[in-house]
Amino acid sequence: MKSTDILNKGWAVWFTGLPGSGKSKISKLVYKKLADEGITCKRIELDTIRKKYVVRPEYTDSERDFVYNKLIDLAAENVHNGINIIIDATAHKRSYRENARKKIERFMEVMIKCPLSVCIERESKRKNGRIVSQMYLRALERKQKGSKFEDLGKVIGVDIPYEENPHAEVIIDNSKNTAAQNAMAVKKALAKYLKL
Repeated sequence: MKSTDILNKGWAVWFTGLPGSGKSKISKLVYKKLADEGITCKRIELDTIRKKYVVRPEYTDSERDFVYNKLIDLAAENVHNGINIIIDATAHKRSYRENARKKIERFMEVMIKCPLSVCIERESKRKNGRIVSQMYLRALERKQKGSKFEDLGKVIGVDIPYEENPHAEVIIDNSKNTAAQNAMAVKKALAKYLKL
């Protein structure tokens, strides 16, 4: 099995970017392309980790730090055990991704760039689920009019800046090309950086 091959010991790829940037869609496409080639891996979404450890999320800075530390430890443990990991998480602080890089020998960062206006448009079409729907629009309304939303913490891209990494192994502008084309570009980069 390729996933535990001596030539393909565990690795992690972190898909990062603003909510609505398209990182989940691209990471799922990459996951499928790898599976089609017999390369097994596990996808970890931050929301799954948050749900496991936080009963009522408030999206505070300390809560985010806690949840990201849990995510990084889980990814590092899996990689150490020879399991390939795809991480799908905004990670607005560069320090989260750098912490993962320190703990995981074979690590690659894929930063999905997308204009905030496009992210807002995509996110506003979401139905309620793990992520609060209309998150951006409500955060902007709160900022402009002082509206109160009990279920809405600080929103990345509006209340909190997203810290880009100009040195990420792969930087994709997801306002250009299709998600499938961008996934193919990531897949090629995986082969180059992780020697798949």
